[in-house]
Amino acid sequence: MKTKYLFLSFVFAAFLSSSMPMGSHSLEIGKEAPSLTLSSDSRLNNLSDLDGKYVVINFWNPNDPTSRINNRRLADITSNLNSSKEKFVSVCTGENDALANEIMKVDNLSDKTISLSIKDFTPQVAKDFQINTGNRSFMIDPFGNLVSISPTEDAINSILS
Repeated sequence: MKTKYLFLSFVFAAFLSSSMPMGSHSLEIGKEAPSLTLSSDSRLNNLSDLDGKYVVINFWNPNDPTSRINNRRLADITSNLNSSKEKFVSVCTGENDALANEIMKVDNLSDKTISLSIKDFTPQVAKDFQINTGNRSFMIDPFGNLVSISPTEDAINSILS
Protein backbone atom coordinates (compact mmCIF):
# COMPACT_ATOMS: atom_id res chain seq x y z
CA MET A 1 0.00 0.00 0.00
CA LYS A 2 2.84 2.41 0.83
CA THR A 3 4.42 1.63 -2.52
CA LYS A 4 1.20 2.58 -4.28
CA TYR A 5 1.05 5.97 -2.49
CA LEU A 6 4.73 6.57 -3.11
CA PHE A 7 4.24 5.84 -6.80
CA LEU A 8 1.17 8.15 -6.99
CA SER A 9 3.12 10.89 -5.20
CA PHE A 10 5.95 10.53 -7.70
CA VAL A 11 3.53 10.69 -10.67
CA PHE A 12 1.81 13.76 -9.19
CA ALA A 13 5.16 15.50 -8.59
CA ALA A 14 6.28 14.70 -12.14
CA PHE A 15 3.00 16.11 -13.49
CA LEU A 16 3.41 19.33 -11.50
CA SER A 17 7.00 19.83 -12.63
CA SER A 18 6.07 19.27 -16.27
CA SER A 19 3.37 21.94 -16.05
CA MET A 20 5.79 24.52 -14.66
CA PRO A 21 7.12 27.10 -17.13
CA MET A 22 10.54 26.45 -18.60
CA GLY A 23 13.40 28.78 -17.77
CA SER A 24 15.61 29.36 -14.80
CA HIS A 25 13.82 32.51 -13.72
CA SER A 26 10.46 33.00 -12.06
CA LEU A 27 8.29 35.50 -13.91
CA GLU A 28 6.28 36.97 -11.05
CA ILE A 29 5.00 40.50 -10.62
CA GLY A 30 7.11 42.30 -8.02
CA LYS A 31 10.06 39.94 -8.43
CA GLU A 32 13.32 40.79 -10.18
CA ALA A 33 12.99 40.51 -13.95
CA PRO A 34 15.42 38.32 -15.88
CA SER A 35 18.61 39.99 -17.02
CA LEU A 36 18.76 41.29 -20.59
CA THR A 37 22.27 40.03 -21.29
CA LEU A 38 23.61 40.95 -24.71
CA SER A 39 25.48 38.43 -26.83
CA SER A 40 29.05 39.11 -27.89
CA ASP A 41 27.99 39.83 -31.48
CA SER A 42 25.20 42.25 -30.53
CA ARG A 43 24.81 45.51 -32.43
CA LEU A 44 24.78 47.30 -29.09
CA ASN A 45 27.56 47.77 -26.60
CA ASN A 46 25.22 47.93 -23.63
CA LEU A 47 21.70 48.69 -22.55
CA SER A 48 22.74 51.64 -20.38
CA ASP A 49 20.15 53.93 -21.98
CA LEU A 50 17.53 51.78 -20.24
CA ASP A 51 18.98 52.47 -16.79
CA GLY A 52 16.58 54.25 -14.47
CA LYS A 53 13.64 53.94 -16.87
CA TYR A 54 10.57 51.78 -17.12
CA VAL A 55 11.09 49.28 -19.92
CA VAL A 56 8.30 47.79 -21.98
CA ILE A 57 9.82 44.83 -23.79
CA ASN A 58 7.96 42.92 -26.45
CA PHE A 59 9.09 39.66 -28.04
CA TRP A 60 7.39 39.18 -31.41
CA ASN A 61 7.65 37.03 -34.50
CA PRO A 62 7.09 38.35 -38.05
CA ASN A 63 5.32 35.11 -39.00
CA ASP A 64 2.70 35.63 -36.28
CA PRO A 65 0.17 38.38 -37.13
CA THR A 66 -1.03 38.64 -33.52
CA SER A 67 2.46 39.34 -32.23
CA ARG A 68 3.07 41.89 -35.00
CA ILE A 69 -0.15 43.72 -34.06
CA ASN A 70 0.84 43.66 -30.39
CA ASN A 71 4.29 45.03 -31.25
CA ARG A 72 2.75 47.94 -33.15
CA ARG A 73 0.21 48.55 -30.36
CA LEU A 74 2.88 48.74 -27.66
CA ALA A 75 5.09 50.96 -29.85
CA ASP A 76 2.15 53.34 -30.37
CA ILE A 77 1.27 53.41 -26.67
CA THR A 78 4.81 54.21 -25.57
CA SER A 79 5.48 56.72 -28.35
CA ASN A 80 2.31 58.65 -27.44
CA LEU A 81 3.47 59.11 -23.86
CA ASN A 82 4.93 62.53 -23.22
CA SER A 83 7.46 61.15 -20.82
CA SER A 84 11.12 60.30 -20.73
CA LYS A 85 10.54 57.73 -17.97
CA GLU A 86 10.06 54.76 -20.31
CA LYS A 87 11.64 52.93 -23.22
CA PHE A 88 10.09 50.46 -25.63
CA VAL A 89 12.23 47.53 -26.72
CA SER A 90 10.98 45.45 -29.63
CA VAL A 91 12.72 42.08 -29.93
CA CYS A 92 12.12 40.01 -33.05
CA THR A 93 12.30 36.29 -32.33
CA GLY A 94 12.18 35.26 -36.00
CA GLU A 95 15.14 34.03 -38.01
CA ASN A 96 14.61 36.33 -40.99
CA ASP A 97 16.05 39.74 -40.04
CA ALA A 98 15.30 41.20 -43.50
CA LEU A 99 11.60 40.37 -43.12
CA ALA A 100 11.52 41.82 -39.60
CA ASN A 101 13.20 45.04 -40.76
CA GLU A 102 10.74 45.39 -43.62
CA ILE A 103 7.78 44.89 -41.27
CA MET A 104 9.19 47.48 -38.87
CA LYS A 105 9.43 49.97 -41.77
CA VAL A 106 5.90 49.23 -42.99
CA ASP A 107 4.54 49.50 -39.43
CA ASN A 108 6.30 52.87 -39.16
CA LEU A 109 7.42 52.39 -35.58
CA SER A 110 8.48 55.42 -33.59
CA ASP A 111 12.07 56.61 -33.42
CA LYS A 112 11.78 55.98 -29.67
CA THR A 113 11.59 52.22 -30.33
CA ILE A 114 14.72 50.22 -29.63
CA SER A 115 14.59 47.48 -32.23
CA LEU A 116 16.60 44.32 -31.60
CA SER A 117 16.75 40.70 -32.65
CA ILE A 118 16.73 37.74 -30.29
CA LYS A 119 20.21 37.10 -31.73
CA ASP A 120 21.38 40.27 -29.92
CA PHE A 121 20.84 38.51 -26.60
CA THR A 122 22.34 35.44 -25.02
CA PRO A 123 20.21 32.28 -25.41
CA GLN A 124 19.52 32.44 -21.67
CA VAL A 125 17.32 35.53 -22.19
CA ALA A 126 14.83 33.55 -24.30
CA LYS A 127 14.78 30.81 -21.67
CA ASP A 128 14.40 33.19 -18.74
CA PHE A 129 11.59 35.18 -20.39
CA GLN A 130 10.05 31.85 -21.50
CA ILE A 131 9.88 32.86 -25.15
CA ASN A 132 8.88 30.07 -27.49
CA THR A 133 7.52 31.76 -30.58
CA GLY A 134 7.20 35.39 -29.60
CA ASN A 135 4.18 37.42 -28.60
CA ARG A 136 5.16 37.97 -24.98
CA SER A 137 5.49 41.38 -23.42
CA PHE A 138 6.62 42.65 -20.07
CA MET A 139 7.04 45.90 -18.19
CA ILE A 140 10.04 46.32 -15.92
CA ASP A 141 10.46 49.15 -13.41
CA PRO A 142 13.62 51.28 -13.03
CA PHE A 143 14.83 48.95 -10.27
CA GLY A 144 14.66 45.86 -12.50
CA ASN A 145 11.45 44.41 -11.07
CA LEU A 146 8.70 42.93 -13.19
CA VAL A 147 5.60 45.14 -12.84
CA SER A 148 3.39 43.74 -15.62
CA ILE A 149 3.11 40.75 -17.91
CA SER A 150 1.29 41.47 -21.18
CA PRO A 151 0.74 45.10 -20.15
CA THR A 152 -2.36 46.87 -21.41
CA GLU A 153 -2.52 50.57 -22.24
CA ASP A 154 -4.35 51.20 -18.97
CA ALA A 155 -1.71 49.29 -17.00
CA ILE A 156 1.15 51.21 -18.65
CA ASN A 157 -0.54 54.56 -18.05
CA SER A 158 -1.39 53.64 -14.46
CA ILE A 159 2.17 52.54 -13.67
CA LEU A 160 3.73 55.62 -15.26
CA SER A 161 1.37 58.14 -13.66
